[in-house]
Amino acid sequence: MKTTTIAKILTIITIVAIGYFALPKLIGLEQSVKGFSNFNEVIGIPNNIARYVTGFVELITAILLILSLTLTRKREVTHILGYLLLTGTMLGGLLTEYLIRPEPKMMLVYIAIALLIIAVYQLLNTYTLKTENHD
Repeated sequence: MKTTTIAKILTIITIVAIGYFALPKLIGLEQSVKGFSNFNEVIGIPNNIARYVTGFVELITAILLILSLTLTRKREVTHILGYLLLTGTMLGGLLTEYLIRPEPKMMLVYIAIALLIIAVYQLLNTYTLKTENHD
């Protein structure tokens, strides 16, 4: 899979952003713990489990995207899996903001939308490059 400079830059931005959000969840920073404080009462999932699962999924996403930049074999697979996982994570984040939180934090909504747009762009770009290479 041929990747463009723009695609690589977007992947690096995505890795930094998703890593930035994963680490506080996994190490239990106060703001992250507070952000998951009402999961149990709203959807019946213990707050800490929701936080750890979300942080773990975000970390796996970052790792897959790092691998997509560094591997020579299976680059396309890790790229697609990473961006599919990011798409699901950002959709889940948007649902969380609007359905679970008492009031959405708009900055998180904007970041989730931006990352979702990057993910869709990257997935469409991968498909386009793949079909161009077969022509």
